[in-house]
Amino acid sequence: MSSTARLHARGDRPTPAVALTPVPSPAAAVLELERVLDVFRTVNRTAKDVVSDARLQQLEWVAGELAIALPLGLTETAGDSLTDLLAPDAVHAYLIYGRRGFLRSMPTVSTDPTSVDASERIRIYCLEAFARQARIPFEAPDMPPMTLRPTVSPQFADLITGHLQDEAAKWPETDRPDTTVRGLAMWAVMRDALPRLGELESMLRDDLTQTADGWTLTLLRQPQGGLRGQMPEPEIIPLSEDTARLLDDWLDRRNLLITRLHGGVPRHLWLCTPPHPDSGVPIHRRGISRWYKKVADAVQIKQDAAGVAEADLVPTRWETMRRTLLAQQQAAESTA
Repeated sequence: MSSTARLHARGDRPTPAVALTPVPSPAAAVLELERVLDVFRTVNRTAKDVVSDARLQQLEWVAGELAIALPLGLTETAGDSLTDLLAPDAVHAYLIYGRRGFLRSMPTVSTDPTSVDASERIRIYCLEAFARQARIPFEAPDMPPMTLRPTVSPQFADLITGHLQDEAAKWPETDRPDTTVRGLAMWAVMRDALPRLGELESMLRDDLTQTADGWTLTLLRQPQGGLRGQMPEPEIIPLSEDTARLLDDWLDRRNLLITRLHGGVPRHLWLCTPPHPDSGVPIHRRGISRWYKKVADAVQIKQDAAGVAEADLVPTRWETMRRTLLAQQQAAESTA
């Protein structure tokens, strides 16, 4: 009796033919692209100022999209080498697939055209980075124009301030949660200095200076848009009395947080607070963004419960709120 018959006699099933089909090897272009990515990963581990975590995430995202796009058909030779994959016709086909949503790994409900343009700019930047690292000639497609999201009513900033004050009023001053104390101070600095998330994240305790006239903040603005690559210039910003008072409260709490740490003392101004497991260590921009979104959502819930009819919703993105306050400040200065 054959071995197959004996397997059947024991009740075992034969191996399906599809399971014996050899898995095709990745295209040569994908293997070359992976080697280039490994270089960026190495640089990211040793020099985050050259390849940041966010930039590496974008590079890996675009590389993943290219691997998905290849079987869909870019050009006949796109998979033969990285040079062919980054050739103009292949790049053009890839960008069309990306723009039309064929390369998404999960569904989306976004219909914001500025998001589509921003994604395409990231794709083109990453393609240029791949070609530059691999020393491959690259014809960059035209970049979509920079389009900022619209600003909203400045009243939302006052609503956020009021909500934070209401939350603080629920507690005696000495018993307020550290998160509440930090939130009041952070939002006050936002209204006085209008920092971007990255600028807020990188603030140091030494950036605050107490003078005879009150507190000042040394803010290192991060060059944006066409100014990228230029050395940032420090800006000295006087802080209001209310902001100074809220910062005093936060600095007292901050001192208590860092005394519980073992090892070095953090220099950053904004730290994680209990119940976060990393209480006392610097808070990252993603943590600040999550905190702000939680506050904005709570304000919107209040607005909905009160039946307030609004043309806009409370912005859940820090940058939208920042640019709203900046536009309000610029309008006030132009009429002064």
